[in-house]
Amino acid sequence: MFASPCPRLACPLSVVLVFVVVAVVGAACGGPHGTVDGGPDPSGPLSTRSSASPPGSSRSPSSVSRSEAVDPAGTVRREIAAAQERYYRSFLAAVEAPGDRRGVDGLLASYTATGAPRQNVTAWLALLARRGYAARPGAGNRYVIEKIEVPTAALDTVVATVCGYDDGVIFDARRRAPDGSEIVVDDIPLSERTLFTWVKHETWQIDRVTTTDSWNGRDGCPPSKRS
Repeated sequence: MFASPCPRLACPLSVVLVFVVVAVVGAACGGPHGTVDGGPDPSGPLSTRSSASPPGSSRSPSSVSRSEAVDPAGTVRREIAAAQERYYRSFLAAVEAPGDRRGVDGLLASYTATGAPRQNVTAWLALLARRGYAARPGAGNRYVIEKIEVPTAALDTVVATVCGYDDGVIFDARRRAPDGSEIVVDDIPLSERTLFTWVKHETWQIDRVTTTDSWNGRDGCPPSKRS
């Protein structure tokens, strides 16, 4: 089992079929961008603008460099928030077309080459493709970055606590029911809190994932600042 930006994609397909009713964030969490909770909103204070700068002004490159030197942890948190969003978007694209090599490769780039998460998601997407399944996002799919832990001793390994809600749908993209309707494989909402361990080589990549809490059938995540 692996954790994904959308919780229900964390379920092995054999388990999903027991419910027979997201594929990525369960079935491809759609919805708006994620937000950072318990910290600055990426669109606000997380930007490089100084709180002391007057409206409409921008900082010079030298002032940005000085700021990053003074607050390297803040820089890392901004990078992780951006990496989490890229990961989320690439996951959605991959589950919408699990047989599309370009989309799959785009997602795999978010993982370290030797980590278990990459191996698990590769097998999961291959299974979806073989069975002709795909996923689409639900109206409520979202995620919230609750905390980003940056060790003071090393800035190249970071743990992000992320809560994601998935009300998307995994469906059969090849076949229809006898009456012509869509065959739904899974549409049961699920939310999970997951620890993503990001490591930096040339770019930030996911090396480990651990799910700590889950809520079947409902959204147990804290409110998003943009919701």
